[in-house]
Amino acid sequence: MKLLLAFLCLIASSLCQELEPIVLVHGGAGFTSDERDPEKFAGTKLAARMGFKALMETGSVLDAVEQAVRSMELNGGFNAGYGAVLTMNWTVEMDASIMDGRDLSAGCVSGVQDILHPISLARLVKDRTPHTFLSGEGLLDFARKQNVHILYPPGQMASERAKASLQNWLDSQAANPGNTEIFGEPGTVGAVAMDAFGNLAAATSTGGITGKYSGRVGDTPLLGSGTYADNRYGAVSTTGHGESIMKINLAKDIINRIAYLEMDVQNASMYSVEEMTELLDNTAGVIALDSQGNPGIYTSSGKMSWAYQRGDTIHYGIRPEDHFTEEA
Repeated sequence: MKLLLAFLCLIASSLCQELEPIVLVHGGAGFTSDERDPEKFAGTKLAARMGFKALMETGSVLDAVEQAVRSMELNGGFNAGYGAVLTMNWTVEMDASIMDGRDLSAGCVSGVQDILHPISLARLVKDRTPHTFLSGEGLLDFARKQNVHILYPPGQMASERAKASLQNWLDSQAANPGNTEIFGEPGTVGAVAMDAFGNLAAATSTGGITGKYSGRVGDTPLLGSGTYADNRYGAVSTTGHGESIMKINLAKDIINRIAYLEMDVQNASMYSVEEMTELLDNTAGVIALDSQGNPGIYTSSGKMSWAYQRGDTIHYGIRPEDHFTEEA
């Protein structure tokens, strides 16, 4: 009997072998001047640290990705929260989503105005409603009932940098009508995380595209496009040209390559992004984790700031060839 119990314990131990927790973030894919690299590095490293700290303190991968994204929503150097770009009407309209890989539950929001942390509002939708996606007046009413702080007077989310970017975009229209380039502001921030037991989560938040129509919804709040998490296969957050990303469901395409083509997470990320870029002539970037916590990081946009913490080490970069490390 003792031998049998010892054998069963050995099997249970091997099945429940702990994995090494990780929090991986991105600060948006697209072109920025080299002078802004230190700002991007600082912001993504801080977000990875904040997410990892939350993971260690609460044990929740949802807390980890939420806190990582909140950190970047507070940073005017990113296109999310206070750094969000402006519509052609000079307003800020933000999108966000968060997903739990354990049960596929999620919260998604779009058109968020005058609220500093859209990602936390998405978390509330997931946790406190029977729905997955809220928008418009119903979302605002829900936010009020949840005592979410709504800034007053309206318009405080529009940063001076975002105003300058919109003015540059408007000035460009005479020479290049229909241009949708984001001037100096890569779109979207995101995070993915895994705990010691293989639980995964993903979160994404954005201000969208400079000069977008009021009411435009991009890929960020769409599950399978901007965000996806499934404990069986992996977690993904995307960034880049939203209209293209949503046409091929980029996040789920990466998950499917892992699940059904048995690709490793890096190759799945690379092939999905490159296929989108070739097919639709627009660029994207992704961060991903597989079910063992292996990271995938890839962009066709030239630059995408990223960072992750695992143990006592921070890894980070912004160009495809970058991979720097330092103590956390």
